[in-house]
Order: sequence, then C-alpha cells, then structure tokens
Amino acid sequence: MGDISVGAPLSVRVRVLFDIDGTLLLTDGAGRTAIRAALEAVYGTAGDLEDYTFHGKTDPQIVVELMTGAGLPKAEVRRLMPEVWPAYLDRLEGELAVRRSEGRIKLLPGIVDLLETLSGREDVLLGLLTGNIEEGARRKLEAAGLAAHFKIGAYGSDSEIRSEIARVAEERSRSVCGNGASAVVVVGDTPEDVRCARAVGGFAMAVATGRHGIEELVAAGADAVFEDFSDTEKVIHCLLTQSGKGTLTGGAGGGSGDR
Repeated sequence: MGDISVGAPLSVRVRVLFDIDGTLLLTDGAGRTAIRAALEAVYGTAGDLEDYTFHGKTDPQIVVELMTGAGLPKAEVRRLMPEVWPAYLDRLEGELAVRRSEGRIKLLPGIVDLLETLSGREDVLLGLLTGNIEEGARRKLEAAGLAAHFKIGAYGSDSEIRSEIARVAEERSRSVCGNGASAVVVVGDTPEDVRCARAVGGFAMAVATGRHGIEELVAAGADAVFEDFSDTEKVIHCLLTQSGKGTLTGGAGGGSGDR
C-alpha cells in the first residue's frame, strides 16, 4: 500500500477506513479457492466450505470456524494456523493472476473515481479496515490497481476479532494525524462494518454492493447507505460532513461480497 511521511497531515479532518471485498472489489472467488487449497494442505480438509459464508469475517476466524466445524480441536487449529498463510498467499497470487488476465476482477461502481478524488485531498486520510490478512489485502488491491490509495490499515493478521481490528485502525490512523481533531468514517458492505464503526465511535457508511441489501444495512444501524458509489459528489459530501442518509432505495445487494 502507499506510504505516508512522518509528521504527515495535521490538516486531516476525516479518516476514511474501507473494507475490501464487496466494498471496493470482487475477486470472483479467488480467496475462497486459495483458502480451500491451504486448508486441505495443512489440515487435510477444507471443512464445509461450500456452505460457509465468508462476508464480514476475518481470515483467522474463517479458518477456526471451518476447522472446528470439521471436528478438529481448536488448540490444534491454532497451532497449525501459521502454516496456512504461506500456502494461502501462494495460491492466492496465482488465482488473482488468472482472474486479472481474464478480466474477472471487478472494481465496484464508482470506486475508481471516489478513491482518486479522495486521494487528492489533503484533509482526508484513506485507510483499510479489513478481515483479510495484510499480505492478502495487499495482493488483492495490487491486482485491482488500488493499493497506492491507502496509507494505513488494520487487518485480520492484527486480530481475529473484527471490533479489535477497528480499534487498531483507529489508533494507527490517529497516530499519523498528530493531535488534530478528525472524524472517523468506516465504509463497508456488511453489518459487521457497521459494528466496527460503532466500536470506534465513527460514522458508518454502508454500500449494498456485497451480499447485504439496503434494508438489511439500514436495520443494522448504518448512518448512511448507498446502493453503490457511482454518485461521487454525493458520496464525498456524506463522507466529509458525516450527514445524509445515502441513496435509500433498492433492495438486494449487488454481489456475493465473497473473498
């Protein structure tokens, strides 16, 4: 991801923390395929992967739930987990390369214009708040051409618990903003992202481009919900002012939100 210089912008007034899968992009199941291969290599089984829902969960959480669901003792699952990530990343790299060459990595509506516009503002700091492990997040964003936009991040490699990742993201983003007051906006496509915003006293902006529809995201308590981010001006106004309700129309989500 991009770098940020020491002593960087005290002028930042909004820290925007983005989820990845279902919010920024879709990888057509690259992560799911990669985790299957890694679990089978390390544990001898992928568990009930076909019926398992990834959205809103952290990578370590996914491993624990799938493997304990397959009958493995939790202590053994955790003992072997460090072996999962190299195997996962190796397979992920290949799966992403194939999908990139075939045009199967999808940038969600409005994301390119939104990130380019926000990246050009000195009063906005862009960061990540994702359940992906850090290197997995990096590879997905690089495959989609988005990595350079994000200056800080917190990941599934920081904690298995999503709310704790939110606190890490808030602390890291605050540390590069000095003592200046700045708001936090958490942007994501699941109720878990809304809960992350609540965990750090932030504004919850949800987008229905993943598995969850607008009504579900409203019911989860999101402060603003957008059908997608194609209206750049409206989205940015909401981010900067933490006001407005988004585009509260529509129903079903726009995709799987899967890894």
